[in-house]
Amino acid sequence: MPDNGRTAATEISTADLNRIHDLLLRCPGVARARVTHSASEGLSAQVLGWDKPAPSPDSGPLAELAKHNPDELQFLHDEIFVGESYLQGGITLRENAVVFDVGANIGIFSLFVGARCPSAEVVAFEPIPDIYDHLCRNAERHGIRVRPLRMGLSDRDQEVTFNFYPDLSIMSCRSDYADLDNETMLVEKYVENAKASGDPGRDEHIARVASLTSRDFDLSERRCELRRLSSVIDETDVPRIDLLKIDVQRSELDVLKGIDDRHWPLVRQIAMEVHDETGTPTEGRLKEVRALLLDRGFEITDSEVDLLRGAGRFSVQAIHPAYADDPRPVAVSAGSGAEPEPQALLDSLARQLPAHLVPRQITLVSELALD
Repeated sequence: MPDNGRTAATEISTADLNRIHDLLLRCPGVARARVTHSASEGLSAQVLGWDKPAPSPDSGPLAELAKHNPDELQFLHDEIFVGESYLQGGITLRENAVVFDVGANIGIFSLFVGARCPSAEVVAFEPIPDIYDHLCRNAERHGIRVRPLRMGLSDRDQEVTFNFYPDLSIMSCRSDYADLDNETMLVEKYVENAKASGDPGRDEHIARVASLTSRDFDLSERRCELRRLSSVIDETDVPRIDLLKIDVQRSELDVLKGIDDRHWPLVRQIAMEVHDETGTPTEGRLKEVRALLLDRGFEITDSEVDLLRGAGRFSVQAIHPAYADDPRPVAVSAGSGAEPEPQALLDSLARQLPAHLVPRQITLVSELALD
């Protein structure tokens, strides 16, 4: 540990504290941090990790995130960080990965990538301006390497109307693809399955989610830009797409159809949600998606989304066999998450800061109240 005996006697400004705080947020696994300084104790810091279940959307790792609805934020965190939903089926991230986050919403998966693989670059797509603003705020606060784009992806360049649901923004979608009866059924299935799982401490959260079905969804419309993925690849000039993550509320097949033959070799892995809802235009889509990806040479696994059993939501992972020959080391795989290590954080700060700005100690805590 660095010898910071000068810390207490050295002038520490608010700008210095903010600098230390921001560097801590850029360290792997750190969700929140607090840096304090006193004449008697010198510099110290407390940090909170991402990867434990969030006790509340208003405390723990989620407390300072920009959000529309606290309950969907808690759901997204537990699904992505705790459940590692986009690392199933053998999906990995290599050093310096390029990730396309299609349907980024407020950026929880982008934050996951930044927390687990800081060397990765994320291109995050979110067409609805209200949600996009939250995505930008969350990405900026955590300093992840993300390029937010206010657009969605489709099989052709166009402008369309989206339904925006502030109470449940993850259900927002193209108006011509909306199915409010199905969205209500989805919430009911989630509540039913969440109760059956018996997870402790979720009763209040489940009750709040259940209340959404007792009233009409608040709805407003937004005009949004959609682009073909191949058009974006040409403009961004990315060398590859290590992971194409797709969660776009019934538009997933359109996204795949927007990839030209010449660009498919750039796509190494895909993790996506597929809608295959009985009695709707999406019925049979899982089979269609599988056929398209098999034709492109991918190896595929799929399963029904656990908390949405019976709602026609499937998780699909596709990996091109050639990705195994990539020489870059694997940085992230399922189960590789870990709590931040105080000594590693101190070492990281010592490489970036003068000695008098390196805290005497960093403590990993399970709770961090808002200031």
